[in-house]
Amino acid sequence: MPHRFRIDGGWTIGAHQTQYWNWNFFTDHLPNTGPNQGPIVFRAVPKGLSQGGNNTVRNELVTYDFAMCRGGPGDDHAPEVFYEFKIRNDSSVDLPFNIEEVIFSDLPLNQ
Repeated sequence: MPHRFRIDGGWTIGAHQTQYWNWNFFTDHLPNTGPNQGPIVFRAVPKGLSQGGNNTVRNELVTYDFAMCRGGPGDDHAPEVFYEFKIRNDSSVDLPFNIEEVIFSDLPLNQ
């Protein structure tokens, strides 16, 4: 069964800005698993008004360029898996947001 998490890290992205993210599970992962949590999906979720969001205009966050990566020689925790993605704010105001992740760790790998 997939696991869905919404993480409030107090993050904000400026109007018309792009942020570059990386995420890993080197030390914080589900029981009996390791850093490779795939398949996994990340997305930025604008906060609602009751969560301190800015709902004075349309809120539009785009999560894109998702990549599953492995550390190379000299990288911290190499050769463990980590994930990279970008978040773009297409809104005209700064937006506080959460990160939502959905982990499909129970899917069988068919080769």
